[in-house]
Amino acid sequence: MYSNFKMLEATNKEEAIVSILDVIEENPLWLNKINDGLFLLVKSIEPEHKRFLLERSLDEQVIDLFVKLKKEYYHFKDFTQWNY
Repeated sequence: MYSNFKMLEATNKEEAIVSILDVIEENPLWLNKINDGLFLLVKSIEPEHKRFLLERSLDEQVIDLFVKLKKEYYHFKDFTQWNY
């Protein structure tokens, strides 16, 4: 399945939060492989509380979550590029 979604880059916590929220809003297929506790919590709560929870989380937690999402994004992108 091909997707035009492009995940945003991030160099700090605030940019990572924006990217994570964008991914959650877009809800691409590869999100099914993410089983991080913070991600599942953020994905399941009300939209107006998502940013608040991410901002109150530790910097390392948010950055680790961003890295996990980015890893799955590139894996999916590579897989669909060679199989489409």
